[in-house]
Amino acid sequence: MKDKNTDNKKNYKEVLFYFLRLGSLGFGGPLAVVGSIQKDLVENRKWMEVEDFNAVFSLIKAMPGPVAFQTAVFMGRVRAGFFGGALAAFGLVTPAFCLMILFSLFFKSMSEIEGTSSVLVGMQVAALGVILGSLKGLVKNNMKDFFFWVLVFVSGAINFYHPSIEPIIIIGFGLMIVAFKQWQRNPTSHLTLFSLAAPATIFSSTIRDLALVCFKAGALVFGTGLAIVPMLQHDVVVKYKWLSQSEFLDALAFGQMTPGPVVITATYIGHKLAGMPGAIIATAAIFAAAFFHMSTWFPLVVSRLRGQKWINDFVFGAVAAVVGPIIVTVLKMGYEVPFNIFLMIMAIVVFVLTFMNKVPLWLLIPLGGILNLIVLKLF
Repeated sequence: MKDKNTDNKKNYKEVLFYFLRLGSLGFGGPLAVVGSIQKDLVENRKWMEVEDFNAVFSLIKAMPGPVAFQTAVFMGRVRAGFFGGALAAFGLVTPAFCLMILFSLFFKSMSEIEGTSSVLVGMQVAALGVILGSLKGLVKNNMKDFFFWVLVFVSGAINFYHPSIEPIIIIGFGLMIVAFKQWQRNPTSHLTLFSLAAPATIFSSTIRDLALVCFKAGALVFGTGLAIVPMLQHDVVVKYKWLSQSEFLDALAFGQMTPGPVVITATYIGHKLAGMPGAIIATAAIFAAAFFHMSTWFPLVVSRLRGQKWINDFVFGAVAAVVGPIIVTVLKMGYEVPFNIFLMIMAIVVFVLTFMNKVPLWLLIPLGGILNLIVLKLF
């Protein structure tokens, strides 16, 4: 008879080592990470049936939180229970966390090297192009839907004048579409809605604010980690002034250069603000809601959620409310960058390459920095 404890230990090791490897090599954005999970764990190792995985993944995309991180936690839980989910989260995030700490620690000494400012500006411009190009994953299913773009425009306009209420707009647009679609299907029906909230741990006022900012961003990342950009930019740069616009763009560039979830940008912000404690708290806060969902109630009710029409309706509205503010925030950040003709052309080229998925994202950003340095040296 097999020893159950031995099997558990074997599964724990399998989960941990797989996601540590994926967290170290998982470049290319969330869909690339999810694609690796599906190929390795579903198709090859048979952790679950392909049809079941596809159904679960469609529901995960409707959940607030980074898609790749949630998929990893769910698969870890499937393989080895709650601790399997925790090990998957640890494995996927830790390599990028360590890289962001290194970037933050050595950034000052790097910035004093001649030509570094040119490299950083090039990386910032490339990061903006990558962000806009990466929106393809969000809009591709609704690219020809005129009403979707109306919602994008309205949400962007609201964000331009009132960026602090973006979380309300995301949830509000999602619920609005749910209500409207349900009324269309059955004008006499009544709609029941549920909401969840989680408290933040209170330490000092700065750490408390950092935890709240990161938790709010992580809890409302619908569709892509890039949804954190408008929320974090407003709170970190405008509201609390923890980082300058340029420093925030550097954090975004580093976050996109690392493997794993792009929301690891929060680690850099936390470390800049409050050292290692800030980095740990910011990272834990931004992933907290997603980990809670995937490791507790979601796996238990996933079968009941399948086929619910209101989920797709909510995602339609919420994604539109995410895309508009991202575009507006990229334009605001771009306004602070010292653009010239070469940088404008580079931004367009990076956007097209990202949109067409022709070059790995982790390569585009440092390449943009190197090219800008070369051009300035030559001309």
